Amino acid sequence: MRRAPSYPRIIPCAIYAPGRSISQIAIKVDNVPGALAKVASKMAEHGINILSGLLMAEPRGEHGIIVLFLDFTNSSTTVKDLVEELRSLPMVRSTDTVVRQVGHMAIDGTTYLTTFLGDRVVVLDVKDVGAMFNWLIDTFGTGGRAILFDMGLRAGARAAEKLKEDYGLSGRELVETFLALHVAAGWFDYEITRYDEAEGIFTIKLFENFECLSLRGHQPRDKPASVLVKGVLTGIFRAAYGGDLVVDETLCIAKDDDYCEFFVRRRKL
Repeated sequence: MRRAPSYPRIIPCAIYAPGRSISQIAIKVDNVPGALAKVASKMAEHGINILSGLLMAEPRGEHGIIVLFLDFTNSSTTVKDLVEELRSLPMVRSTDTVVRQVGHMAIDGTTYLTTFLGDRVVVLDVKDVGAMFNWLIDTFGTGGRAILFDMGLRAGARAAEKLKEDYGLSGRELVETFLALHVAAGWFDYEITRYDEAEGIFTIKLFENFECLSLRGHQPRDKPASVLVKGVLTGIFRAAYGGDLVVDETLCIAKDDDYCEFFVRRRKL
Protein backbone atom coordinates (compact mmCIF):
# COMPACT_ATOMS: atom_id res chain seq x y z
CA MET A 1 0.00 0.00 0.00
CA ARG A 2 1.36 3.41 -0.99
CA ARG A 3 1.06 6.63 0.96
CA ALA A 4 -2.02 8.78 0.50
CA PRO A 5 -2.02 12.58 0.63
CA SER A 6 -2.20 13.76 4.24
CA TYR A 7 -2.75 16.97 6.12
CA PRO A 8 -1.59 18.04 9.57
CA ARG A 9 -4.17 17.75 12.34
CA ILE A 10 -4.16 20.83 14.55
CA ILE A 11 -5.71 19.84 17.86
CA PRO A 12 -7.82 22.77 19.12
CA CYS A 13 -6.45 22.89 22.65
CA ALA A 14 -5.26 26.50 22.66
CA ILE A 15 -4.84 29.52 20.41
CA TYR A 16 -2.20 32.22 20.81
CA ALA A 17 -3.49 35.38 19.16
CA PRO A 18 -2.18 38.75 20.38
CA GLY A 19 -4.55 41.58 19.54
CA ARG A 20 -7.47 39.29 18.72
CA SER A 21 -10.70 38.71 20.63
CA ILE A 22 -10.85 34.93 20.97
CA SER A 23 -13.42 32.86 22.83
CA GLN A 24 -14.63 29.28 22.89
CA ILE A 25 -18.08 27.79 22.94
CA ALA A 26 -19.38 24.25 23.41
CA ILE A 27 -22.81 23.49 21.96
CA LYS A 28 -24.90 20.40 22.58
CA VAL A 29 -27.12 19.73 19.57
CA ASP A 30 -29.51 17.10 18.31
CA ASN A 31 -27.68 14.57 16.18
CA VAL A 32 -29.51 15.46 12.96
CA PRO A 33 -28.44 16.57 9.48
CA GLY A 34 -27.93 20.30 9.17
CA ALA A 35 -27.23 21.01 12.85
CA LEU A 36 -23.65 22.11 12.20
CA ALA A 37 -24.72 24.24 9.22
CA LYS A 38 -27.34 26.05 11.31
CA VAL A 39 -24.83 26.78 14.07
CA ALA A 40 -22.16 27.95 11.62
CA SER A 41 -24.62 30.20 9.81
CA LYS A 42 -25.17 32.16 13.03
CA MET A 43 -21.45 32.90 13.24
CA ALA A 44 -21.38 33.92 9.58
CA GLU A 45 -24.29 36.31 10.04
CA HIS A 46 -22.33 38.28 12.62
CA GLY A 47 -18.88 38.15 11.03
CA ILE A 48 -17.53 35.74 13.66
CA ASN A 49 -14.70 33.64 12.29
CA ILE A 50 -14.51 29.95 13.23
CA LEU A 51 -10.82 29.23 13.81
CA SER A 52 -10.90 25.57 14.85
CA GLY A 53 -13.14 23.06 16.47
CA LEU A 54 -14.38 19.58 17.17
CA LEU A 55 -17.58 17.84 16.14
CA MET A 56 -18.29 14.81 18.28
CA ALA A 57 -21.25 12.48 17.71
CA GLU A 58 -21.88 8.75 17.57
CA PRO A 59 -23.83 7.30 14.61
CA ARG A 60 -26.72 6.22 16.84
CA GLY A 61 -26.31 8.90 19.50
CA GLU A 62 -29.19 11.23 20.30
CA HIS A 63 -26.97 14.29 20.67
CA GLY A 64 -23.63 15.64 19.47
CA ILE A 65 -21.19 18.21 20.82
CA ILE A 66 -19.70 21.04 18.77
CA VAL A 67 -16.71 22.80 20.37
CA LEU A 68 -15.42 25.89 18.56
CA PHE A 69 -12.71 28.52 18.99
CA LEU A 70 -14.17 31.78 17.64
CA ASP A 71 -12.62 35.09 16.63
CA PHE A 72 -14.93 37.99 17.56
CA THR A 73 -12.43 40.70 16.55
CA ASN A 74 -14.38 41.94 13.51
CA SER A 75 -17.84 41.39 14.97
CA SER A 76 -20.06 43.71 16.98
CA THR A 77 -21.78 40.70 18.54
CA THR A 78 -20.76 39.61 22.04
CA VAL A 79 -20.37 36.05 23.23
CA LYS A 80 -23.47 36.51 25.39
CA ASP A 81 -25.55 37.67 22.40
CA LEU A 82 -24.35 34.74 20.29
CA VAL A 83 -25.25 32.27 23.02
CA GLU A 84 -28.78 33.68 23.21
CA GLU A 85 -29.23 33.32 19.46
CA LEU A 86 -27.86 29.79 19.43
CA ARG A 87 -30.21 28.76 22.22
CA SER A 88 -33.13 29.88 20.07
CA LEU A 89 -32.29 27.27 17.43
CA PRO A 90 -34.59 24.23 17.71
CA MET A 91 -31.75 21.68 17.53
CA VAL A 92 -29.57 23.32 20.23
CA ARG A 93 -29.96 21.79 23.70
CA SER A 94 -27.33 23.70 25.71
CA THR A 95 -24.26 25.94 25.42
CA ASP A 96 -21.17 26.50 27.56
CA THR A 97 -18.54 29.21 27.24
CA VAL A 98 -15.67 28.25 29.51
CA VAL A 99 -12.39 29.47 28.06
CA ARG A 100 -9.22 30.02 30.08
CA GLN A 101 -7.53 33.28 29.15
CA VAL A 102 -3.82 33.48 30.01
CA GLY A 103 -2.27 36.61 28.54
CA HIS A 104 -2.76 36.43 24.78
CA MET A 105 -3.56 32.73 24.88
CA ALA A 106 -7.05 31.22 24.88
CA ILE A 107 -7.01 27.68 26.32
CA ASP A 108 -9.70 25.03 25.99
CA GLY A 109 -11.80 25.08 29.15
CA THR A 110 -14.61 22.75 28.09
CA THR A 111 -12.92 19.40 27.46
CA TYR A 112 -10.16 17.38 29.13
CA LEU A 113 -10.66 13.73 28.26
CA THR A 114 -9.35 12.62 24.87
CA THR A 115 -10.37 9.21 23.53
CA PHE A 116 -9.38 7.17 20.49
CA LEU A 117 -11.76 4.33 19.56
CA GLY A 118 -13.06 4.39 23.12
CA ASP A 119 -9.68 4.31 24.87
CA ARG A 120 -8.34 7.33 26.73
CA VAL A 121 -5.21 8.83 25.18
CA VAL A 122 -2.91 11.73 26.02
CA VAL A 123 -1.00 14.17 23.82
CA LEU A 124 2.77 14.45 24.32
CA ASP A 125 5.21 16.80 22.63
CA VAL A 126 7.60 14.77 20.44
CA LYS A 127 10.54 16.70 21.89
CA ASP A 128 9.44 15.75 25.42
CA VAL A 129 9.21 12.11 24.34
CA GLY A 130 12.70 12.35 22.87
CA ALA A 131 14.03 13.82 26.13
CA MET A 132 12.57 10.88 28.09
CA PHE A 133 13.92 8.29 25.65
CA ASN A 134 17.33 9.93 25.63
CA TRP A 135 17.48 9.95 29.42
CA LEU A 136 16.57 6.27 29.58
CA ILE A 137 19.20 5.26 27.01
CA ASP A 138 21.89 7.62 28.35
CA THR A 139 21.33 6.40 31.91
CA PHE A 140 20.99 2.67 31.35
CA GLY A 141 22.65 2.10 27.97
CA THR A 142 21.74 -1.26 26.42
CA GLY A 143 19.50 -1.90 29.42
CA GLY A 144 17.51 1.23 28.58
CA ARG A 145 17.14 0.08 24.98
CA ALA A 146 15.96 -3.32 26.19
CA ILE A 147 13.35 -1.64 28.40
CA LEU A 148 12.04 0.47 25.52
CA PHE A 149 11.89 -2.54 23.20
CA ASP A 150 9.97 -4.59 25.75
CA MET A 151 7.59 -1.68 26.36
CA GLY A 152 6.90 -1.55 22.63
CA LEU A 153 6.56 -5.34 22.39
CA ARG A 154 3.92 -5.38 25.12
CA ALA A 155 2.09 -2.40 23.64
CA GLY A 156 2.02 -4.04 20.20
CA ALA A 157 0.71 -7.30 21.66
CA ARG A 158 -2.01 -5.44 23.56
CA ALA A 159 -3.03 -3.46 20.47
CA ALA A 160 -3.24 -6.68 18.44
CA GLU A 161 -5.37 -8.34 21.10
CA LYS A 162 -7.80 -5.40 21.06
CA LEU A 163 -8.07 -5.50 17.26
CA LYS A 164 -8.72 -9.24 17.38
CA GLU A 165 -11.28 -9.15 20.18
CA ASP A 166 -13.15 -5.96 19.30
CA TYR A 167 -13.09 -6.14 15.49
CA GLY A 168 -12.30 -9.75 14.61
CA LEU A 169 -9.17 -8.87 12.65
CA SER A 170 -6.28 -11.16 11.76
CA GLY A 171 -3.33 -11.43 9.37
CA ARG A 172 -2.73 -8.59 6.95
CA GLU A 173 -6.00 -6.88 7.86
CA LEU A 174 -4.86 -6.69 11.47
CA VAL A 175 -1.43 -5.31 10.55
CA GLU A 176 -2.72 -2.69 8.12
CA THR A 177 -5.48 -1.58 10.49
CA PHE A 178 -2.88 -1.10 13.21
CA LEU A 179 -0.65 0.92 10.88
CA ALA A 180 -3.52 3.06 9.60
CA LEU A 181 -4.77 3.77 13.12
CA HIS A 182 -1.31 4.89 14.17
CA VAL A 183 -1.08 7.17 11.15
CA ALA A 184 -4.34 8.72 12.38
CA ALA A 185 -2.85 8.92 15.89
CA GLY A 186 0.18 10.83 14.61
CA TRP A 187 2.90 8.18 15.11
CA PHE A 188 4.06 8.03 11.46
CA ASP A 189 2.94 7.60 7.88
CA TYR A 190 3.72 4.30 6.16
CA GLU A 191 4.18 2.48 2.89
CA ILE A 192 4.33 -1.29 2.46
CA THR A 193 6.90 -2.26 -0.16
CA ARG A 194 6.89 -6.05 0.36
CA TYR A 195 4.26 -8.28 1.94
CA ASP A 196 4.94 -11.98 1.44
CA GLU A 197 2.81 -13.97 3.86
CA ALA A 198 3.93 -17.31 2.41
CA GLU A 199 7.63 -16.60 3.00
CA GLY A 200 7.07 -14.56 6.14
CA ILE A 201 8.97 -11.56 4.74
CA PHE A 202 7.70 -7.99 4.99
CA THR A 203 9.21 -4.56 4.37
CA ILE A 204 7.60 -1.37 5.61
CA LYS A 205 8.70 2.24 5.28
CA LEU A 206 7.73 4.62 8.08
CA PHE A 207 7.81 8.33 7.31
CA GLU A 208 8.29 10.89 10.11
CA ASN A 209 8.45 8.09 12.68
CA PHE A 210 7.92 10.02 15.91
CA GLU A 211 10.47 8.01 17.91
CA CYS A 212 13.35 8.53 15.52
CA LEU A 213 12.29 12.08 14.77
CA SER A 214 12.60 12.84 18.48
CA LEU A 215 16.05 11.21 18.62
CA ARG A 216 17.47 12.92 15.54
CA GLY A 217 20.70 14.65 16.51
CA HIS A 218 21.07 12.71 19.78
CA GLN A 219 21.65 9.09 18.82
CA PRO A 220 24.84 7.89 17.06
CA ARG A 221 24.48 8.58 13.34
CA ASP A 222 25.96 5.25 12.24
CA LYS A 223 23.03 3.02 13.25
CA PRO A 224 19.22 3.08 13.32
CA ALA A 225 17.63 4.55 16.45
CA SER A 226 14.18 2.96 16.70
CA VAL A 227 13.66 0.76 19.73
CA LEU A 228 10.10 1.36 20.96
CA VAL A 229 8.47 1.30 17.50
CA LYS A 230 10.57 -1.71 16.52
CA GLY A 231 9.19 -3.48 19.59
CA VAL A 232 5.63 -2.46 18.72
CA LEU A 233 5.97 -3.80 15.17
CA THR A 234 7.44 -7.03 16.52
CA GLY A 235 4.43 -7.45 18.81
CA ILE A 236 1.96 -6.79 16.02
CA PHE A 237 3.57 -9.12 13.46
CA ARG A 238 4.03 -11.91 15.99
CA ALA A 239 0.36 -11.65 16.93
CA ALA A 240 -0.62 -11.77 13.26
CA TYR A 241 1.77 -14.49 12.02
CA GLY A 242 3.44 -16.29 14.91
CA GLY A 243 6.09 -15.78 17.54
CA ASP A 244 9.15 -16.56 15.40
CA LEU A 245 9.16 -13.23 13.53
CA VAL A 246 11.90 -10.67 14.15
CA VAL A 247 12.13 -7.04 13.04
CA ASP A 248 15.23 -5.13 11.94
CA GLU A 249 15.41 -1.42 11.20
CA THR A 250 17.55 -1.03 8.08
CA LEU A 251 17.15 2.71 7.39
CA CYS A 252 16.47 5.50 9.86
CA ILE A 253 15.73 9.23 9.77
CA ALA A 254 17.82 9.63 12.95
CA LYS A 255 20.89 8.96 10.79
CA ASP A 256 19.68 11.19 7.95
CA ASP A 257 17.93 8.58 5.82
CA ASP A 258 14.74 9.75 4.10
CA TYR A 259 12.58 7.35 6.09
CA CYS A 260 12.76 4.51 8.58
CA GLU A 261 12.62 1.09 6.94
CA PHE A 262 11.75 -2.09 8.84
CA PHE A 263 12.48 -5.59 7.54
CA VAL A 264 10.36 -8.34 9.10
CA ARG A 265 11.36 -11.99 8.67
CA ARG A 266 11.17 -15.37 10.29
CA ARG A 267 13.94 -16.13 12.74
CA LYS A 268 16.70 -18.28 11.26
CA LEU A 269 17.02 -21.70 12.88
